[in-house]
Amino acid sequence: MMRILRVSLCLLSIAFVAGCGEAIGERKQPIALEKVPADILKVAQEKYPDLVFETAFTEIEDGQPVYELKGKAKSGKMIEVEVTKDGKILK
Repeated sequence: MMRILRVSLCLLSIAFVAGCGEAIGERKQPIALEKVPADILKVAQEKYPDLVFETAFTEIEDGQPVYELKGKAKSGKMIEVEVTKDGKILK
């Protein structure tokens, strides 16, 4: 009985710690680049014209939808750009 209780507590602790990384509803969801709205891509490309975007994600930050675009600069450095639905660059 004691062993079952210890194992249960251990599993519960692991589940709790694993879930603490992100708030509910704020997890990144991958999205195909072609599904990112054209105005969002335009804002990111105007800010970083030398980036070639490779991946995109959507998430909710502070209750607001955000598109996260990741791309590679000519130097080879990976850069992450966050754009709100209304076209403001966060990062």
